[in-house]
Amino acid sequence: MIAIGNNYAEALFMLAREENAVDEFYNDLKFVGGVFTENPEYMQFLSTPSIPKTERTAALEAAFDGKVNKYVLYFLQLLCEHGKVEKFAECVTEYDRLREWAENTAEATVKTATELDETQKAELVKALERHTGKKIILKTVVDGSVIGGVTVEIEGEMLDGSIRGNLKRVKDVISV
Repeated sequence: MIAIGNNYAEALFMLAREENAVDEFYNDLKFVGGVFTENPEYMQFLSTPSIPKTERTAALEAAFDGKVNKYVLYFLQLLCEHGKVEKFAECVTEYDRLREWAENTAEATVKTATELDETQKAELVKALERHTGKKIILKTVVDGSVIGGVTVEIEGEMLDGSIRGNLKRVKDVISV
């Protein structure tokens, strides 16, 4: 059913582009997602078919009117009216994917054993931009299990330049 979430996200994204508000909509979606995460009972309320749709959509308006763009609020109400509010997280994921595609950006999650300095981060960004042809948004994570070197996850691809990864590759070659 991801395709359903994709359709809603694509429609919202097209509207956001028309309104020149792609980032505003995304920030609003993240805000709403945070509210849903902090209050799981709210999502359950919005998903309960025995509660009239008018009551559920009015609750969305009471909670988010003036706090998010009106089109994001209409989007939430539309999901609720069509019984698809449980697809909200999938919609946000797809919206973010579309946003990154349109901006030709990609997020790279880099794991290292120690914190990278600014020069190392800049060099890594340049190398990843050459590799992908996209503008890179770097997210760094210090992870002691890396031992040394670096692992990079970008667009579903794992680049492993860690000592642990190198040792595993050597072990795989030796055991053949």
